[in-house]
Amino acid sequence: MWKPDEARDRTWVLERFKRHFGELFRLSTPAVLMRIGILGLAMVDTAIVGHYATRDLAWLNLANQSVIMFALVVGIGLMSSILVFTANEFGGDDLKACGRVWRRSIPFTIWSGVIIAAATWPGELWLSLLGQSEEDARISGNLIRVLGLGIPGHLLFLSCTMFLEGVKRGQIGFWLMLAANIVNLVLDYGMVFGRFGFPEMGAEGSAWASTAVRWFLAAIAFAYVWWSPAIREFGVRDPHGQRWRDWADQRMVGYAAAVAIAAEVVAFGGLAIFAGWLGTLPLAAQGVTWQIIGLPNMISIGIGVAASVRVGIAFARRDRYDTLLAGVSGIMLNFTVTGIFTGIIFVFVEPALGVFTDDARIIDMLVPLTIFFTFGMVFDAAQMVVSSLLRGFKETWWPTLLQAISFMGVMLPACWLLAFPAGLGLKGLMIGTIIGCFVSWVLQLARFHWLLRPENR
Repeated sequence: MWKPDEARDRTWVLERFKRHFGELFRLSTPAVLMRIGILGLAMVDTAIVGHYATRDLAWLNLANQSVIMFALVVGIGLMSSILVFTANEFGGDDLKACGRVWRRSIPFTIWSGVIIAAATWPGELWLSLLGQSEEDARISGNLIRVLGLGIPGHLLFLSCTMFLEGVKRGQIGFWLMLAANIVNLVLDYGMVFGRFGFPEMGAEGSAWASTAVRWFLAAIAFAYVWWSPAIREFGVRDPHGQRWRDWADQRMVGYAAAVAIAAEVVAFGGLAIFAGWLGTLPLAAQGVTWQIIGLPNMISIGIGVAASVRVGIAFARRDRYDTLLAGVSGIMLNFTVTGIFTGIIFVFVEPALGVFTDDARIIDMLVPLTIFFTFGMVFDAAQMVVSSLLRGFKETWWPTLLQAISFMGVMLPACWLLAFPAGLGLKGLMIGTIIGCFVSWVLQLARFHWLLRPENR
């Protein structure tokens, strides 16, 4: 796998570190900004509904965390291979091949979105099977149906923006997300509180606003890729001329990523179920913590995207030392960012919580637990970045297996044991999350180390 090692001096190492960090900043900035925009949509939903009513926030959180988030991330995993293969073709200066990657993916994207949306439709049934009360299952189940209508649009938007990121035009996604956040703020406020001629719908209004915004993003992103003169050189309108089996390797990467992300989200969705068993207040409180840590996590995802590109470039040259430096650069940058955010959250935890809720009971519940959900954030972000590094090696099922073991086999049981038999409640859920994320980080880091061994040539 590796070419013979060459002697590298300290000057070379420092120059490569400088190069990797520079490229990480350049590549990650548009990816981070777009993902912050995605987070902004969720933050606005949580803040507006949280200020409307705590019970509505709990229902919206249950709908998102138990079913919708799982459905969305499965789709995101399936689409992630578009970025990997587009970047690979772009690195090889085959612009038409980049267009073929996107063109062949569009029918797959649409059908995937329709199938996933259909699977979410019986939301009330899924929540009942998960042990939720009749009222919670009925109301959150209706929210799931409304939110599910936006899934095909969300996946179409992602397929376009991942293609754009792969051809180094990721800033387009950021500008689209900026516009979407403005639209979402107006629709959310109007539909939740009954302003601007909309009826007052509470959490259901937020769900309809989210669905409308997702289709707005899909339409604009597709129109840009299809009609923009800047994209014409990629031949996106040309038939791709490939059979289904000709691009099976791309779908395999997507399948593996979807299973890996699904395992993590099933586990975190399980935490929402556990929190629901603890009561409406802990369920709403847990949703607020996820919004607080969402920004640094989105930044880490952007860093992971950039780091996977750097690792992939070095790996394509079969340069073991440079691949190591690319990976270490991504890990170091991520820990620096999450460390800074941990400090900020510690200092400003009460004002940060106040953005998402004015319920003093939730704030009083979460302030003493700050150290736990921030440490969980650090290790969750760390394991996401290492998983991205492994994707840079075009790894498929190893990251999936290791994440499944960590989240399904370690985190969920630990959370249940600590929250219920040990009687720690919400604190137990947070400690169990730290344990699962730490195990995932260590296992994937060990896999990264194994791939870099010189005997793997």
